[in-house]
Amino acid sequence: MPDLPGIASCAMTAIQMEHAKIHIVNRHIRKAAEDAAAGQLSVPAIERFLRTGEEIWEGAGSGRFTLAQINQDGIYTQAVKTGMTTLFDLLAELLPTEERSAQPVLPEAIRQRFEPMVRGLVQIDWQEVALHELTRRTFILNFPGTKAAMAAEMKTCYLGAAWQILWAFFEDHGLKPEEIEIRCDGLSAGEFAHVRSSALLIDDPYSDVVVHEAAHLLHYLKPEHYGLHVRRGQERFVDVEFRHRELFAYVCEAYSRVVLQGERRKRIAFADKMRADAFSFARDEFESVVELVIASAAARNGWRVIRKATVISPIRRRRLMIGSTDDPAENLGL
Repeated sequence: MPDLPGIASCAMTAIQMEHAKIHIVNRHIRKAAEDAAAGQLSVPAIERFLRTGEEIWEGAGSGRFTLAQINQDGIYTQAVKTGMTTLFDLLAELLPTEERSAQPVLPEAIRQRFEPMVRGLVQIDWQEVALHELTRRTFILNFPGTKAAMAAEMKTCYLGAAWQILWAFFEDHGLKPEEIEIRCDGLSAGEFAHVRSSALLIDDPYSDVVVHEAAHLLHYLKPEHYGLHVRRGQERFVDVEFRHRELFAYVCEAYSRVVLQGERRKRIAFADKMRADAFSFARDEFESVVELVIASAAARNGWRVIRKATVISPIRRRRLMIGSTDDPAENLGL
């Protein structure tokens, strides 16, 4: 018979070790906040950001931008960045040696995941630029990838992305306090896309979070910023309808797996099984995603089907150009 007291003792030891580890994490959060405050700022304010991602300097969110508040925001922002960098270094000491010595994911490995999508959706004279930008802006969050991703995001004005990246990485290693909630396998904050290493291990044959987040970059990034010729009315690499942005990303993710199946007959058979076999997709989008993936698999050019269902039509484009739409967000070109 199994040694039940021995099993219970091992389980208790594991729980105690977990509690001890999280106690050290909490101590490091406090230490990072103290170092970042440097005796000049509020330690609780910095610590609160490290735990919640919320900015709470006096006047934050008020819309009152006096010179004093702008200066205060700059000081607070720099302190928060210092706090996140310090916390990353402190928590990194708790990682196994093999994780800290991991190499960045090769750009070629990242590019090959979304290259079929770019070839299928982006106009020919923009494709190489789109591939280059998506590759350099996509980070896989192992140890070096997380460090590089945080550095990239901290050069922007969106500190919340760096905060989410920090805790997404350390959650994968059991180094996140339970009260900190991170609910994403990937993140696209506008200029960059980030994918957890653990997301690459999802056992869903239709899932590819790298493609999903790269798809979001396609409808964020603007070709004119890279010196490309843009016709009147064009704005993004793929001008997706604002209301279809998640549908677009999920369909690109799943269809990129379909096209790997080879000949049309196999693609159709694989797509037909999606409703039964896929499990990692948002439930509120699932039926729409499945129907569009099946339709795309049956078509001669599946990417064209996806474009027709999700991209702004020429008629809608003309309406947007003159501002005649009922959706204010679409009027802004979001």
